[in-house]
Amino acid sequence: MMTWHALLGLVLVLVHHASAVNNGLGLTPPMGWNTWCTQGHCGLDVCNDEEVRAVADAMVDNGMKAAGYQYINMDDCWADKRDSNGAIMADPARFPNFTDTIRYVNSKGLKFGLYTDSGIYTCSTGTRPHKIPGSYGHYEQDANTYASWNVEYVKMDWCNTKVNGSELDPHKQYSQMSAALNATGKPIFFNSCEWGVDNPWEWMHSYANSWRSGPDHHDDWGSTSKIIEHNIGLGKYAAPGGWNDLDFLMTGGQGCDFTKPGKHCPGMTDTEYKTEFIMWCIMASPLLVATDIRNMTDIMKSTLLNTELIAVNQDKLGKGGDKVGDWHCGSPDRLHARSSDSKCQLWAKELSNGTFAIALYNTDDHAHGITFNFNLLPGMGGKVAHVRDLYNHKDMDKTMSSVTAQVDPHGTEVYKVIPVV
Repeated sequence: MMTWHALLGLVLVLVHHASAVNNGLGLTPPMGWNTWCTQGHCGLDVCNDEEVRAVADAMVDNGMKAAGYQYINMDDCWADKRDSNGAIMADPARFPNFTDTIRYVNSKGLKFGLYTDSGIYTCSTGTRPHKIPGSYGHYEQDANTYASWNVEYVKMDWCNTKVNGSELDPHKQYSQMSAALNATGKPIFFNSCEWGVDNPWEWMHSYANSWRSGPDHHDDWGSTSKIIEHNIGLGKYAAPGGWNDLDFLMTGGQGCDFTKPGKHCPGMTDTEYKTEFIMWCIMASPLLVATDIRNMTDIMKSTLLNTELIAVNQDKLGKGGDKVGDWHCGSPDRLHARSSDSKCQLWAKELSNGTFAIALYNTDDHAHGITFNFNLLPGMGGKVAHVRDLYNHKDMDKTMSSVTAQVDPHGTEVYKVIPVV
């Protein structure tokens, strides 16, 4: 017999499916690259034709395309002004022929995406001497322009949204752009970015394929850990067609400066980058890499190209993972599900075919032994399972009712649990 918890979960999923934006996209979280942290530090918002072509080449050559990455996305760096008819134009100094840039990306079997803003201006000037127009008042016109360029992903930010002294309503603005994109007749993935301030996970399904669930992600552990904590409890809102967006992956480190293309200046340790990628996969977040993939460091290869972790993120069941309990560090006999007072956390994501991905996450500054008892997983009470280490691609030797691992500071270990029938 189905419990009321299970029934409620089923109703939530069905509601999300029914109300998801009707463009047929985002059945799994999108995977790709974004310009935000490649040329110099994050947020400088500089990009150009040469960089975009080189990144498209790299995505094919380094194995990312084969692993499932498909979008090449511009952030707040590509646009310039509007012409006399109000049409948005690309910056001619950065993109002498923008449609040629897009065609080159498409020629590699990849999809092109770009950025706009809900308000009158975008968030950044991108080191230019003038403000960049947002889409306010031009939603339909911009949507038609994007479709004519063969743009297949649009991110809409939430800056400069006070118009004539009044703040715009995100419900209205995102619904208008969503309708405008759908009216073009071209399927365009739509990402909303109002930083989670208006609980978009509760209502954005009707308009967008993914929604930023929290603040900008920066290349430092404080930012990464804050975003993970912020998303506790939001897994139930993810479903095919609509995803909680944790923001860009910083794997490998942001750029250094314009004179050192391809060089990384990491703000986190490799252990922390490993945690970042694992938790983004567990939570079914979009996997959009914002660092320079033309120079793939060892940690970038072992995470971004880890097909077993990617399979967790892309699982067709479409469930979002969430925290299911805490292991009280140093006291292995004290397990309290859904407690909030431990630095050692237990996460799980339900997968297809009755299997699970689980993560043992250590937020502490010291290493700890952590145990995940499979009784925390639905239907697993008293059962044993086969266990596979997904990061190291290794099967455990015997069936188990729990798994224990020594987890480094700020580290995460991740496993697949396959119940024995």
